Amino acid sequence: MILMNRRLLAAGLVLSALPAMAQAPAPADPVAALRAFYAKPGRASVNPFLTPRLRRLYTEQQARSRRANEVMPGLDFAFACGCQDSDDDYHTRNVYRVVSRDERRAKVAVTLKIFADQPETQVITFDMLNDNGRWLIDDVSGASGDIPWVLSRLLQMRE
Repeated sequence: MILMNRRLLAAGLVLSALPAMAQAPAPADPVAALRAFYAKPGRASVNPFLTPRLRRLYTEQQARSRRANEVMPGLDFAFACGCQDSDDDYHTRNVYRVVSRDERRAKVAVTLKIFADQPETQVITFDMLNDNGRWLIDDVSGASGDIPWVLSRLLQMRE
């Protein structure tokens, strides 16, 4: 009987906490999402980090690339660094700066030093979207030399 009362009490506490848990705020830091993105293993899919819109564009461009047996049109570099080559651990030197943010959207600039022994840096800007409590990448922009690029536009190129 005492065990049953304890179980009922525990169940009541859990049930009473559910509304508060359902209203818990979304993760407070879009930078944490980007740190996880950069920390993923090199060959791991980027899809879990992308909004459905950007994931669709990326997947469609990958399919076109496979059909043509070519590099993805418009994307012959790694968008995470805006580069074709880098140190394996370049992401450990990243500097993150929140440019703007509200409850739903954030813009985060990431300054990367792609090679430890070179002074040049690259700035990649991420448009983040809070999607059901998860910060996801909605678009990415940067520049290759003097040529600016936006990932969603590159993913729509057809040769």
